[in-house]
Amino acid sequence: MNSQSLSDYFDIAIIGGGMVGTSLASMLAASQPQLRIALIEAQPFAQADEVHYQSSFDARSTALSYGTAKIMQELGLWGELQQHITPIAQVHVSDRGHFLGGLIDATTNNLDAVGYVVENAWLGKVLLANVQARESIECFTPAKVLELIPQENSTRLRVQSGTRDFFIDTALAVVADGGDSAVRRNLGIATQIREYGQTAIITNVEFSEPHQGIAFERFTDQGPIALLPLGESVHAQKSALVWTLPAGEADEILLASDADFLAHLQTRFGFRVGKFTRVAKRFAYPLQLVLAEEQIRSHVVLLGNAAHFLHPVAGQGFNLALRDCACLVTTLRNSHAQQKSPGDLAVLQTYLETQALDQQLTIEFSDKLVRLFSNNYLPLIALRHLGLLSLESLPLLKDQFMAQTMGTAGRQYRWQRDSVMVSGEKNNLSVSTKKTPVLNETVFDVIIVGAGLVGASLACAIAQTEAAQHLRIAVIEAGGDIPHFSGEHFDPRVVALTHASEKLLRRIGCWDAIAFERVCAYREMKVWDGEGTAAIEFDCAEVQQTHLGHIVENSVIVNQLRARMAQLSNITLIQPAAVTELIPAANKNSSVSVQLNTGITITSSLMIAADGAQSRVRELADFKIREWDYGQQAIITTVRTEKSHEYTARQRFMHTGPLAFLPLQNNGDAHQCSIVWSAEDDLAQTLMSLDDEAFCARLTQAFEGRLGAVSACDKRYVIPLRQRHATSYIQPGIALVGDAAHNIHPLAGQGVNLGMLDVIALAGEIERALIRGIPLNDESILRRYQRERLAGNLGMMSAMEVFKQLFGSHSLSANWLRNTGMRQLNSITAMKKFIVNTALGVN
Repeated sequence: MNSQSLSDYFDIAIIGGGMVGTSLASMLAASQPQLRIALIEAQPFAQADEVHYQSSFDARSTALSYGTAKIMQELGLWGELQQHITPIAQVHVSDRGHFLGGLIDATTNNLDAVGYVVENAWLGKVLLANVQARESIECFTPAKVLELIPQENSTRLRVQSGTRDFFIDTALAVVADGGDSAVRRNLGIATQIREYGQTAIITNVEFSEPHQGIAFERFTDQGPIALLPLGESVHAQKSALVWTLPAGEADEILLASDADFLAHLQTRFGFRVGKFTRVAKRFAYPLQLVLAEEQIRSHVVLLGNAAHFLHPVAGQGFNLALRDCACLVTTLRNSHAQQKSPGDLAVLQTYLETQALDQQLTIEFSDKLVRLFSNNYLPLIALRHLGLLSLESLPLLKDQFMAQTMGTAGRQYRWQRDSVMVSGEKNNLSVSTKKTPVLNETVFDVIIVGAGLVGASLACAIAQTEAAQHLRIAVIEAGGDIPHFSGEHFDPRVVALTHASEKLLRRIGCWDAIAFERVCAYREMKVWDGEGTAAIEFDCAEVQQTHLGHIVENSVIVNQLRARMAQLSNITLIQPAAVTELIPAANKNSSVSVQLNTGITITSSLMIAADGAQSRVRELADFKIREWDYGQQAIITTVRTEKSHEYTARQRFMHTGPLAFLPLQNNGDAHQCSIVWSAEDDLAQTLMSLDDEAFCARLTQAFEGRLGAVSACDKRYVIPLRQRHATSYIQPGIALVGDAAHNIHPLAGQGVNLGMLDVIALAGEIERALIRGIPLNDESILRRYQRERLAGNLGMMSAMEVFKQLFGSHSLSANWLRNTGMRQLNSITAMKKFIVNTALGVN
């Protein structure tokens, strides 16, 4: 809540609204909602919801340790943060000019990631949005603290904002205004300074090889060089660079041309990421170790860079500050239980004593690391050789080094009121689900029929919002558990997820677990006419994305969604159970009821049908639909190809139906694809009757050998193709989503993604209604949902129908039209960008 209120007393006043200050404010508000918190920042704050985030090649980034990520999860911010975050799969530590090196690997240690990299602009936006959403936090900005005046039981702050001065009294003043803290100087707190004689050049670079999620820490005689992976795929070719150099040489490098800069960097770093090709805007910072000689006084505490400003060699500054925050918040919560003032000197001494060892270890770790590795003195060379060798050969030493790097070496604090479960940590997820064969209640607020991909996504999207914590959500699923596929065995049902669908799964908190299990990002798409010569190629680089989408097995997504459902206490999964009867709402204000085959009747204000193309709810509620048979069947299976698919989705259009090869990967093996072969009924039956060898031969021929010979295939399945569309998605108290509302030809892979857009729209309307106190059976909620989704779905279905008819025609005029059109389209970059962005769901 931004305000310029003259309220003169706050329980805690935080001076400095940077990443540390906003993090502390958020943690305090979550831990003790009764506190009144002032946040004072010299720079003006924008409204976070009005700030448009756009990733920039020139952006500054921060490395988040595993421990910091855990704090962000507990704060409930991780689901949003990870929309634009890069996991670090490995940390490679090496000494230039010598053969030894150390490796920290996430997979080996059974982790999702060793750490993460995030652009400061995105981290700041997420933190600021959380602060501005908290009623207990009052922001004073732009405002400057001119003086701290000790009082008997508090501290008085003299604050200047524009042309006016005012006072704030507080039990505890937190000084978090950075390494060059003006408030620290005004308090007369001395500092210990160690000059490293070095300057850090900070920028971003691009190179010729994928970074594979690896962070590099390369030590040279001049200083360390760190590369932190950027981009949302291991195939990205961009990293944040922190290059430490002697001050004089740094000045020369800073002024060098881009070509000279990259050449010099190549010489110092080597070719571990291939050839450096591009550098962004460069920033330079003189490096010091600055330690405040006092971190606490009565009613005053210093945090972050104001307390300890570290060398960036190990990326520990912000991560140590977050652990300081967690320790302070824990200490203050305990003091409140003991009815002690948060500014009591004894309370602050408890905080400092508790956190002293973590601070000492981290400060010495960073300091000794840079001094050991930035020296050509022969005994020190031998010592660091021994250290790097020990990292690989002595597990205990490596574990300690890894714990220090990941921010887990110190004490772990339980600062929050309750353990906030946020999906995404592999260790927190399992494929087990809550099943309720015997219900203790039969009245719910929302009933969702169907726990498939769309239904489970909708349940999670609704249940995890803050406004829905009181809701009772029942999810009814007729089927059993979803099978698990691993190794070279793939689920024959896959989906091509767009960026919009991926973003939803990130927000739900499932994407990390899905990506950890098995996904395949594809960077290009190639489409050609099998009856002509024209083709269209789409490349993620053309729309400034790291990938066009992900091919993911249906079972992987559904299993992780059901695991997430099991974590949400306001969801009850009723499985196995099928709807046998529906009792519609008698009027606009009454409830809807369904009877299950278990003999139980349950009731709710709102019922949502997500039970697929053959929706029983749609049938019982007598929704009107338009449908027609394509006279085609889709054959689906998994195949192995002679050549690598090169992470490219391919589709050949023939008059008998399209044939798609969708890339899969298993531990880097890029020779397997999921195929969807849409063929006329007679041809489909013929193909299904062939043995595997003959089918593979026909498939190789139909695909023109683009990936060499198809050498093997799994069991084949065939699905009749029909198009269905409900003329209305809503009735009083009932809504259709996903395939229950619209069933589309698979030629563009948009079916599931349209369903996920339904989820985003309906969950948004439900959250809006809850915030505004609108009953869930109010017809305006469903009308708004239908208005947002019906026209868009019809438009996509109509476009797919035109494509199907155009490419299924034998006529010479149609052949000429589609070939001419494809050639023209492939040459118009702006139109291709529009098509790709529409398909990705980012328009």
